[in-house]
Amino acid sequence: MKNKQIYLLGIIILACAGITVAYSVIAHSEDSVISIVGSSTVQPVAQALAKEYMVQHPNVKVTVEGGDSNVGIQSVKSGSASIGTVSRNLTETESDGLNQYQIGEDSIAVIVNPTNPVNSLTTDQLRDIYQGKISNWKQVGGEDAPIKVIIREAGSGTRITFEDILFGSTVPQDNFTIGISTYQVMQDVAVTPNAIGYVSQNALNTGVKVMGINGISPTDANIASDRYVLKRPLIFLVKGTGNSAIDDFINFSLSPEGQKIVNQTEYNTNSTKEYSVTGAG
Repeated sequence: MKNKQIYLLGIIILACAGITVAYSVIAHSEDSVISIVGSSTVQPVAQALAKEYMVQHPNVKVTVEGGDSNVGIQSVKSGSASIGTVSRNLTETESDGLNQYQIGEDSIAVIVNPTNPVNSLTTDQLRDIYQGKISNWKQVGGEDAPIKVIIREAGSGTRITFEDILFGSTVPQDNFTIGISTYQVMQDVAVTPNAIGYVSQNALNTGVKVMGINGISPTDANIASDRYVLKRPLIFLVKGTGNSAIDDFINFSLSPEGQKIVNQTEYNTNSTKEYSVTGAG
C-alpha cells in the first residue's frame, strides 16, 4: 500500500512538473513574438526599430503591420497585437486601459504640385480650403484654377490630427478626393497641377512642393521650437502591463540607441529628402 502511495505521488509530481514545463514553453513562446499594428506613419519607424532589435535579440521575432491609428487602438485593445501604434493623441475613452509611450514626433506637411506658384498659406486660408470656402487658387494669390483637395481616409491619424489642429474636431469632407495612404496622396499631388494634400513630413519626396504655413516651413528647428504648428506625436500603445519582451522592446525604443533610429528613419524609402521647402522661416 505504501509503495502504491509513493507511485501515485510520483505521478502527481511528474504531472505538475509537466504542467510547469509546458507553461514555461508557452510563456517563452509568447514572449518571443511581438506583433505591432497600426498607424502607417509609425510603421517605418517600428520596422526600423524591430530590425535592429531582432539583430540584438535573435530569439525574439517582431512583426510590424500598417493600417491606421484606429486599427492600432482596436488591435491592442482586442489583444490581437502586442503593441498598437498611433500618430495622434488619444481621447480619454480610447486611452482607457492602455499605457502610452511617445517614441517621437512628426510634423504634417501641406504639399502642392511643384508647378504651383503659391509658396505659403495662412492657417485661415488652409482652413477655408479644407472647408470648401476657398475653391480657386487665385483666391490665395495663385493662378485662376480650381483647387483639387486631397484628404486622407477616415481613421487616418494624419487626417485626425490635421483636422483637430485646424478645426478642433473632425470635419465631414465628402466632396474631396480621398488618398488611402501617404504615398497615394503624394503621387496624386505630384501628377495633378492644381492639387493640395497633407502628409507626414518625414515621408516627403522630390515630386512635391512643401507649403509654408503662416510663412513658416517645417524644418527641424521650426518644429522643435513650436513655430511650425502642424505636428503630432508618434506613440506605442500597450494594454495593461505587457510582458518582459514587450517591456524590453519599449525600453530599447526609448533608449538613446532607439531614439537615434527613430530620428534617422526615412518613412519613404525612395525619398532623397531633397524636396522643395518654401516659406519665410
